[in-house]
Amino acid sequence: MADLITEAVYGFIFMMPAFLANAVPVFIGGFGPIDRGMKFFDGRPLLGKNKTIGGLFSAIIAGGMVGIAIYFFFPKVMGDYPIWIGFLEGFGAMVGDSFGSFLKRRINLKPGGPFPPFDQIGFVLFAFLIVSPVTGLNWVWLGLVCGIALFIHLIANIFAYKMGWKDVWW
Repeated sequence: MADLITEAVYGFIFMMPAFLANAVPVFIGGFGPIDRGMKFFDGRPLLGKNKTIGGLFSAIIAGGMVGIAIYFFFPKVMGDYPIWIGFLEGFGAMVGDSFGSFLKRRINLKPGGPFPPFDQIGFVLFAFLIVSPVTGLNWVWLGLVCGIALFIHLIANIFAYKMGWKDVWW
């Protein structure tokens, strides 16, 4: 049991850049939508106005900064991974989040509408997949972190809703 807890903690620390990257665009956006208003062949927005260039870049930078901090403060977690892995995790988290928005638009869900469990773990899955060519895919960490993400996402969203940062609790 202690080994599983250690793996969960290590996996969570390793994925902190993705978690922060997923949260930062709530506070920092701007510079217009990533899709620049393009429509998909179904006539719906490609991603929508809530996926902004400022949110994308702020997420990547925030993920990178957290990754660098983890690299120095938790060297056992980072092992031999490159110092820039947090930037890649931040990018992966945003790819996952954007893919979720793309799917929401295809099935006609409004922006901000619930799309479980993709809203809760899509960013983690894509961050893991995008860093896996560099780090290998640790299936134990993936499973444990996805479980943790489901719980943390719910708590964080309820908190953000209560603070007035989000319009909905999910």
